[in-house]
Amino acid sequence: MSDSAPGRSNRAAYFTSRLGYRFLWWVFYSLIRIAYRYRPTTRSDFPKSGPTIVAVNHLHMTDPAAVSPILPRQTVTLAAGKWRRSFVVDAILRVAGVIYVRRGEIDREALRQCQHVLAQEGVLAIAPEGTRSRSGAMQQAKSGIAYLALRSNAVIVPVAIAGTERLRDWLRLKRPTLRVVMGEPFRLPNPGSRPSAAELQHLADLVMIKLGLELPESYRGYYAKEIAAVESGQSHVLDELLPAAP
Repeated sequence: MSDSAPGRSNRAAYFTSRLGYRFLWWVFYSLIRIAYRYRPTTRSDFPKSGPTIVAVNHLHMTDPAAVSPILPRQTVTLAAGKWRRSFVVDAILRVAGVIYVRRGEIDREALRQCQHVLAQEGVLAIAPEGTRSRSGAMQQAKSGIAYLALRSNAVIVPVAIAGTERLRDWLRLKRPTLRVVMGEPFRLPNPGSRPSAAELQHLADLVMIKLGLELPESYRGYYAKEIAAVESGQSHVLDELLPAAP
């Protein structure tokens, strides 16, 4: 995929206007408020500037619409490449600002675009697991989020979602509750030299543990034991994380 839109060689492929972005998310925020009992919570202020990665657990295709109302800055979102084949979904995502990712392989073009967003001190929303959880419980993260954060020195903001997957409750004439919690921003510790695959995976796991602390126990899945150990004081693994302030 070209890094620029046809006829606008100076614009990245994920570029979208601020007006179009705000209007689209106003529409979807309105729909989210109708479809769910929407319960957003913020634990801290969102970074006002600088490269920022929003780490989100992924439950349903409505997740971006659930998260965007609590993000004060325009955000570029990663999405599965399969949505290119849907004319309607593709049109909506392009207005929202999206980087498509090919699953099951290293997508170097998508990686380059993600690095470009962060180099421009933008905001990038990532589901570290790389795919939607069918059960609702967290799966092990891919190491990509750690790689991007270290390369850009980005602040990471954990955003936990619980309830988007319950949209089908409407079939039982029940309006589901949707909870979205924005946790405290942090940075990953830099190993100094080129990090190994194991080190990157460890750092990605720390992101998920931090994110999982904001989720109900039933959503914690792969990281349930580690999160419980942190909550009980038996593990201090999150002490490795750095404060968001430069």
